[in-house]
Amino acid sequence: MVSYLPITIVPNETFHQSETNIYISYSLAKYWKIEPLDTIQLCLGVSTISVEVKMADIEKDVLHINPVLLKNIQVPQKESRFLSQYCHKDKCIYLGPIIGLMTELEEDSVSKEPDFRSVHSFCEELHHVIASIGGLFYVFHPRDFGTESTNCYYFDDGEWVKGSFGLPDVIYNRVHSRRLEASSSFNKILEQIHHLNIPIFNAKFLSKIEVHEMLFSEEHLHPYLPDTSTFTEQTLSTFLKKYPSVFIKPIHGSQGRNIIRLDLTEDGIQVVTSSGKSKDSMTFKSADPFIKWFKPRMNKSTYLIQQTIPLLTLEDRHLDFRVLCHKNYQERWRVTSVVARVSAEEQFVSNVARGGETMKPLKPLTLLFGKEIAVQQVALIKELALETANIVSQSAPGNYGEFGIDIGVDHEGKMWIIEVNSKPSKSFEEHDVKIRPSSKAIIEYSTALAFNKRDSPPLSN
Repeated sequence: MVSYLPITIVPNETFHQSETNIYISYSLAKYWKIEPLDTIQLCLGVSTISVEVKMADIEKDVLHINPVLLKNIQVPQKESRFLSQYCHKDKCIYLGPIIGLMTELEEDSVSKEPDFRSVHSFCEELHHVIASIGGLFYVFHPRDFGTESTNCYYFDDGEWVKGSFGLPDVIYNRVHSRRLEASSSFNKILEQIHHLNIPIFNAKFLSKIEVHEMLFSEEHLHPYLPDTSTFTEQTLSTFLKKYPSVFIKPIHGSQGRNIIRLDLTEDGIQVVTSSGKSKDSMTFKSADPFIKWFKPRMNKSTYLIQQTIPLLTLEDRHLDFRVLCHKNYQERWRVTSVVARVSAEEQFVSNVARGGETMKPLKPLTLLFGKEIAVQQVALIKELALETANIVSQSAPGNYGEFGIDIGVDHEGKMWIIEVNSKPSKSFEEHDVKIRPSSKAIIEYSTALAFNKRDSPPLSN
């Protein structure tokens, strides 16, 4: 495991004859092998400034810095905790990480409180994690990213406060809108971020069809993939000849919205949408009238068609499993949580947004298979999720540090990869702990990216 030394920065004018002096303890100077009056670099975020080191009889893991210097490198001018590394080759003290979460946000016109939408409480968790280990976390809208500083919100004394800080070491992309993410203005921002050598993850939303193609390129995964194709009138005809039931899904859909299930019956084709219940189904005599009904939707979005898998049910409610995978300090994938998702009554999707509920995975599997097999199934679910995360992250353009992977199990115990989400919802983890495992994992991976990028030459002020 990578080791970082926690350091407390103390703004202090008393010691300083010059704004560019920093004071460290004799024991820290000995530990880092820094000589008195050495001129070194102090690097925080993308800011680098030359400073002269002086010794003082102070606590070991403390840096006394002039508030003016802190202002110049655009960090909070108050006592703050950071992680540190000293590089003898560069003669540089690296402090960090500064982590920026990029997302849409709204501000209440009266209270001026920001709303980070579905990741609001998650952002507060991320702040508490980084505050406990060292670093700075803030949230910003893409439009507020600048080439020298970022207008943002940071958590201070129990509330989100507006600020303007130096550029982050690493950016976590939680933009909700696919339309914004595809815009030319957003892509210009991405170009700036890459030009500034700032790592960013998770790169973008991934469509269901491109994920299927990535996984299907690996022959050993074929048994775990439902038969899938882009929806056309021809593929509808082909699939209905092969399967008694199929799903039609928008390739850019999320949270189980706008999914359609078709079942062949004696009366024709029974159709149920994920926004309705089974009793609200429609029946078409053949494919032609269905296509006529469906065409307005086809004009608005691209869909895929997929064979229906006879997944496990619990008390006649559909069951699948959400696996959260994250990269660690070594940038290797690991499973951070697994939950079972059970659909609402008369719903065929298990998404929490559609009324589903979550539980620990062993509970339903034990009821269905017994304890011994249930333990084996959970282990295999994790193994399949990790393989999926590795393949998608290696195949997809850009950098990914987090996936939500949906895996189903059929009545014979066989596993199926249902979906891979590059910006998974934060509603699936168990809430019996104050800080969720995914919060710790995001900070862990961000810290690795922040310090690993130090191999590149830093930008000077």
